[in-house]
Amino acid sequence: GYRLASVEVDLSVPVGDAVITGRVDRLEVGRDGRLRVVDLKTGSSKPRADEVRTHPQLGAYQVALEESPRPVVAEPGVRPGSGGAALVHVGRAAGVAAAVQAQGPLEMAADPAWAHRMVTDAARGMAGARFPAQVGDWCRTCPVRHSCPLQPEGQVLR
Repeated sequence: GYRLASVEVDLSVPVGDAVITGRVDRLEVGRDGRLRVVDLKTGSSKPRADEVRTHPQLGAYQVALEESPRPVVAEPGVRPGSGGAALVHVGRAAGVAAAVQAQGPLEMAADPAWAHRMVTDAARGMAGARFPAQVGDWCRTCPVRHSCPLQPEGQVLR
């Protein structure tokens, strides 16, 4: 039900005190004319199904589509806003065939404002005098785990 609209799309969208900047792997147009962000993943792990509903990267990309002051893709019939997002696993996490994990449009979420609030809170935190570390599922793949004061291996200076 989707057709390709564009690939490797650069985004830089102001949202309050933040600017969401990134490169979207694919944008697809749904039957309703709205864009869906597709992020290709080549790694060996994938989030649990319940984590995809509030996947931060997908949520931020959807906020960028909703808040962009100009059309992200200049194509006839494309409506403003976000039509959802998806992770497409093409690496070892996919298994034999590509695996798709979809996140519905933000307006359909149990808390439609969760992603906007996430972006706003992140901007406020990054602009503050302190940026406290927080433990979460992301810790298992964090590249600075060994220097994080919240992790056992980061608490001891060598």
